[in-house]
Amino acid sequence: MKARKLLIADGDKAARKEMAKFFENSHYEVETTASAAYAIAKIVQKHEPLVILGDSFEEKIAAVDVIALMRKCNKNLRIILVSDDSSLETLKRIREDGIFYHALKPHTQEDNEELRAAVECAVQAY
Repeated sequence: MKARKLLIADGDKAARKEMAKFFENSHYEVETTASAAYAIAKIVQKHEPLVILGDSFEEKIAAVDVIALMRKCNKNLRIILVSDDSSLETLKRIREDGIFYHALKPHTQEDNEELRAAVECAVQAY
């Protein structure tokens, strides 16, 4: 069976903690960080096949820039962006950079299930 490892990188501590708890209960090995630099370092080391990426970090860097850096470090990386920013310009740029999926931040059980389905697809595609 393929490793079910997941890195959650988001500056929103409450959202990060909720997502981590949800995926740990779904039998994923979860690591979390608020740091974009740490997340990128993990990608460079090829330790993470799948990242759930928020839209804010400890560092003042835009998610679209983090995605571009991650993609340069690992072309096979599956990135799921969890963001309430849905401006057309932002969505166009992140799609060009090759995210696997874009979801709104989960607020309900239904939102969690949507995110879980996206993660399951990403794991199977890896």
